[in-house]
Amino acid sequence: MLLRTNGCYNKEAISQINRRYTMKVEQAIQQVNRDYFVLQENGKMLPNTTSTKAIKKHLQFLEIREGDRVLEIGTGSGYSTALIAELIGQSGKVTSIDIDPAITERAKSKLSSYAQIECIIGDGREGYQSNAPYNRVIAWTSTEYLPDSWGRQLAEAGFIVAPFRILTIADSMVMVRLKKDSGNLKGDRVEEGSYIPMTSEPVVNFFGHEVFAELVGEGEHPYWASSHWMKKTSTEKWEEKILQSTIKSSPFEPIGEDVRAFLLTKNPDGLTTAFHLNTGFWIGYSSPNGFALLSYDENKWVVSDDQHAKVLSDWINHWERLGKPSYEHLEPIIVNKKISLKFKGGI
Repeated sequence: MLLRTNGCYNKEAISQINRRYTMKVEQAIQQVNRDYFVLQENGKMLPNTTSTKAIKKHLQFLEIREGDRVLEIGTGSGYSTALIAELIGQSGKVTSIDIDPAITERAKSKLSSYAQIECIIGDGREGYQSNAPYNRVIAWTSTEYLPDSWGRQLAEAGFIVAPFRILTIADSMVMVRLKKDSGNLKGDRVEEGSYIPMTSEPVVNFFGHEVFAELVGEGEHPYWASSHWMKKTSTEKWEEKILQSTIKSSPFEPIGEDVRAFLLTKNPDGLTTAFHLNTGFWIGYSSPNGFALLSYDENKWVVSDDQHAKVLSDWINHWERLGKPSYEHLEPIIVNKKISLKFKGGI
C-alpha cells in the first residue's frame, strides 16, 4: 500500500515550485564564475569546497526571493554567497558568517563587486543580530543543536535550511527545512545532504564522517564504520572480518541510498553506516558477529552470513510494504533543540 501522507504537500504544487526555483538557481549559476571563487592561485581547489550540485539543490530548497534578507552560515570560497546575491538582487541583503578569518577576508575581496553582501568573522551558531530579521537562513556546516539565535533572528514565515545529525552514529545527517509560524519554528521538509561540523575554530584537513565513527582505519586507504553496538563492544574481530569480505552483487532491487531515509527514521537496532575510500558509502545491519551492508550507489553488498542477510532483507521488505518512503515522506521535528525525523501521516 502507499504511504499515507494526510495533511502533506500536494505533489504537483511542490513540482511547480521546484521547477520555478530550479530555473532561478540555474540562471544564477550561469552568471557566476565558479572557478574565480573556488580555485587558489596554485590552481588547486580550496579545501572543503561544496559541489555545485549540492549548492544548487539546497538553494532551490531554500526558495530565495528577490529582495530577501539572507543569513548564510559558512562563507567558504564565497561562491554560494555570490549565487545568493544574484537571487536576491540589488534590493536584498546577504550577511555571510565564517569562523575562519583568512577564508572570510579572501571571500570578502572576491565579493567586493556585490554591494548587497556583508561578510562577518564569527561563530555561525550566534547568527548576526545587527542585520536581523532574515527571511532566509542557510547553513553549509552542521550543528548538533538548533541555535536559539537562528529562530530569534528569522522573520515570520521565513525558512531555515541546515544540516543536522539526527542519530548518534556517523553519516546520519540530513538537510532540514524549518519554517517560522506564529513565532515558533516548525519542521517543514527534509532533503538528503551533509556538511562538515560547525566549530568554534577553523577546521583544518577535515576528512569526513570519521569524526563520529567508532571504528576508524587510517593509512593509504582510510575507512570507518559506525553503529550503536560499537560504542560499547570491541570491533577488532568484526573489522578483520569485513575487510576480508568479498563485495558481491546484491539480491535486492534498491540500493543503499534508496532506503537510507527510511532507516534513519526508523533507527532499527543494529543500524550501521560505513565508508571505504575504494568502495564508497554503505548502510545496513550489523552486530558484533557479522554484517549485511548495501552500497549507496550500486547493486552491491557485503554479507557475512544468512542470519544478518535475513535482518537486512526484513528491513527492505518493510520499506517496500510502506510504499518505499523517501525524504519527501519525512517531516523534521524539534525536541529539546535536537532534530529528529518522523513519517508524514504516521506509520
